[in-house]
Amino acid sequence: MVEEAQRLGQGDQKSGLTPTLYGPCIVAGPEWESYTFCTRHQRGRFRFAGASQRRTALILYDAKQPGPNPAVVRLFVHERQGLQFDVELIDLAGLENRKPAYRNTINARGEVPALRLDNDRIITEITAICGYFDEIAEGDRRLFGDTPEHRAEIHMWTRRAYLEIILPFVTWWRGTDAAEEAYRGHRLLMPEARRSHRLLADQGLNQLDDDLEGKTFLAGDDLTMADVMLYGFMGTNVATGEISWLNVPQRPNIAAWFDRMAAREASQKMMTALPARVEN
Repeated sequence: MVEEAQRLGQGDQKSGLTPTLYGPCIVAGPEWESYTFCTRHQRGRFRFAGASQRRTALILYDAKQPGPNPAVVRLFVHERQGLQFDVELIDLAGLENRKPAYRNTINARGEVPALRLDNDRIITEITAICGYFDEIAEGDRRLFGDTPEHRAEIHMWTRRAYLEIILPFVTWWRGTDAAEEAYRGHRLLMPEARRSHRLLADQGLNQLDDDLEGKTFLAGDDLTMADVMLYGFMGTNVATGEISWLNVPQRPNIAAWFDRMAAREASQKMMTALPARVEN
């Protein structure tokens, strides 16, 4: 098989294809041998690169289903615009992200989304992915800020939203029966900590309601990554009915902010998986 791969590596004079060989790797799919020489991963399958199969610049691994982490990146993509990349969908309900084909070649932590760069490096974590998109997108509407002071302020509010509100209410949800059914043993859950995390989330929401007095968005008059992060998580859980206590009338400033975010065109698209090719 090595000799065959070497022969293929020298090119096929009839077809004009010259594969770039990266070395042996495990391949999923009955139509391939268990080991072959390959160029790239695509849904657990590999293929030789040639004149008709050029490498795409960027691939975002999005989820087929609604979920807060994918929703944050989708919301960012729709708000930021000026981006071009391919999309491959991962079946979270079928635990495709927990299978070896995904964990061994894309994200060992089994998390979605993930971004494959044109040099095959993988970027994970939604803030990192959005930050990368903000740097490469065409257009001047930067959601991470365009001055040192503005960037610092946006990072501050993004961090506050995550630590004081998102992390506590996500941990609260992870103590529910729905979470146990969804993860099926793939994450350590803490049902005994639900009460304390509900109180922590309420405390964070109360503080944010005070902070939003007289403001349109978290970091001022313009939407930023801080709003994308918080609404991506809050909006998803409110829409699915998973956490009914996040947006209540007793916090009028948050309720007004939530309504402003919900009315945006980008927010109305975030629950739907991205198309196979994004060019916005």
